[in-house]
Amino acid sequence: MKLTEWPTDVIFLDKEDIHLISTKAHPWQIAQGLKNNTPDKGDWFSLPQPYMQCFHEVELNYIKGGGKYGKGYAKASYTISDNDPWFWCHFLGDPVMPGAQGQDGFAQLGGMWAAGSCEITGRGRALSGAFEYYGQVLPTAKKIIFHLDVKRFLKKKKVVFFDGYMSVDEPDNRVYEFGEHKVGFFTREELGIPSGLASEYYKPEWDKVKSNTESWINDARKFYGENK
Repeated sequence: MKLTEWPTDVIFLDKEDIHLISTKAHPWQIAQGLKNNTPDKGDWFSLPQPYMQCFHEVELNYIKGGGKYGKGYAKASYTISDNDPWFWCHFLGDPVMPGAQGQDGFAQLGGMWAAGSCEITGRGRALSGAFEYYGQVLPTAKKIIFHLDVKRFLKKKKVVFFDGYMSVDEPDNRVYEFGEHKVGFFTREELGIPSGLASEYYKPEWDKVKSNTESWINDARKFYGENK
């Protein structure tokens, strides 16, 4: 979807949309930044870079009466690959997607639903959430599927409440159950973030970051090469 304004009822995002949102280059984000007079991209809603992403396709539903509570819902899916970063680092010889990854993905989806409504702005933060795990995500899986039902959407307080579940391969094969979760949106001042652009206070040594990552990959490659 290459739109500057979302439709009012149902939104479908593909992998390219999600990539553009994660790099803060989607036409919708740009339009919202202009509309809300927020030139600092740090104030725009975003999704994580691929290392922390948990979905490739998303459906955001705002139809009145939709979902378990009649407040709307969201669905998302992620196609599993042996190349997914969590498998080569968590754990050597026992590759499994971290439960925290799935929980973070669920919070990401709740934030995306709220931001996609175009009725609130700010920096999204997960605030609370209950969960139970009944299964796992192994490299042998093909797909993970999220389903989220909105319980309450407090626009003035900029908070959304929701629950749902995560499944593997088939919607009925639930492995994670998510109780009530809460995501809020805040200004820079409310979060105590330094003024100015993030590049002024966040200055990683990019060559070192790259070297470290390559070292971790080589450790994993060595382990699996020696333990065939």
